[in-house]
Amino acid sequence: MAKQTINIGSVPNDGTGSTLREGGDLINDNFNEIYTAIGDGTTLSSGTFLTTTNSETVQNKTISGLNNTLSNIANASLTNSTLSIVADDSSAQSISLGGSILFTGGSGITTSISGNEITFATDGSIVTETSSDVLTNKTINAPDNTITNITNTNLSGSAGITNANLANSTVSIVADDSSAQSISLGGSILFTGGSGITTSISGNEITFATDGSIVTETSSDVLTNKTINGPDNTLTNIANGSLANSTITLGSDTLNLGDTSTTITGLSLDGTGTIDLTGSGSKARFNFAGFGSLPTAATYEGMFAYDTTGQVPYVADAGGWTRIQTENDSISVHSDVNLTGIADNYILQWSSAQARFNVVAQSGVSFTTSKLTGDGSTTDFTINSGRAVDDVLVFVDGICFVPTDDYTISGTTLTFTSAPVSSAEIVVRYLG
Repeated sequence: MAKQTINIGSVPNDGTGSTLREGGDLINDNFNEIYTAIGDGTTLSSGTFLTTTNSETVQNKTISGLNNTLSNIANASLTNSTLSIVADDSSAQSISLGGSILFTGGSGITTSISGNEITFATDGSIVTETSSDVLTNKTINAPDNTITNITNTNLSGSAGITNANLANSTVSIVADDSSAQSISLGGSILFTGGSGITTSISGNEITFATDGSIVTETSSDVLTNKTINGPDNTLTNIANGSLANSTITLGSDTLNLGDTSTTITGLSLDGTGTIDLTGSGSKARFNFAGFGSLPTAATYEGMFAYDTTGQVPYVADAGGWTRIQTENDSISVHSDVNLTGIADNYILQWSSAQARFNVVAQSGVSFTTSKLTGDGSTTDFTINSGRAVDDVLVFVDGICFVPTDDYTISGTTLTFTSAPVSSAEIVVRYLG
């Protein structure tokens, strides 16, 4: 802490100074700091204290070099007072601190010192990367060195390199038939043309030429008694007349290769494929002579077929052929309709016990009927006057037609939307 001072006031007893207690406390604080700094807090340390100006001899003390500057220290006072120098040949020398080191140049090497820099230089007797020198009685290991810019004159004569001085002095040439020949460097190679091939040399270029007896990619030739492998070659511009088979027969039509046909006559298709046609006006017959001629329904599920003998249409289902009802069918074709005992003025009534419609006599309603017969073309028929579509029921072969949708009435004329088929029984029932 900083030094603390007792306030004694401006004049004696002016009441502005420190009290006795405060003064005593300041004195105690100052002494406590002094006794702690140069003692153990209670007793002052004995001996002489060091200052920045006095000269004293100290013993058994540790001085941090990082925080202090040490000067005039004798070698004998140091734990390590020498420097050891070891050379590449393992020779060594110990030099005391304060001693000197002599740098001596060897053969071709000189030394010099400037300031704190030591320079090692070479004279002309040492070969360097940039010097130009003539080497005598030297061995150069080719794998460890790169030799460049060797001219032909350096490779021959008494000053050159002979074949005997080369690790590899020959060139081996191997042909497609595995025959081989070894040629010494400086030798010659003879290029000989075979059948239909000639050779020529101009400068450093060797030319292999063919005569007219060899077929090339650009030559026009007539080949005789040759076999050409189709998968390995592309044959173009072959006329149909040059082919053993130049036509193909589909159905009843014979087409030349290269022809375009949009219609094939007499063509039969089978198998498990599909037919996908989106054009309009398609036509296909599904007629069979009798129900027994129909194919297996489970095989052709969803197929339409028409029995030309019974004049009945069917659709195939996995369980068999299902009959399709037409306008010519009586309501009795339904398995849940029983017309047994039907007579005039009878109606159909549902029986939940029998799960079917049965005919019963109508009670409580009075009506009269007219019977007419269709001829397949007539749509207008004469009925009683004073009638409208709301009080007339019209049956064609037992099927009740829908008023307005299937027929209309105007005066005494009943008009069908479509003419009832020939011999169709038409019953007009007048209600009320």
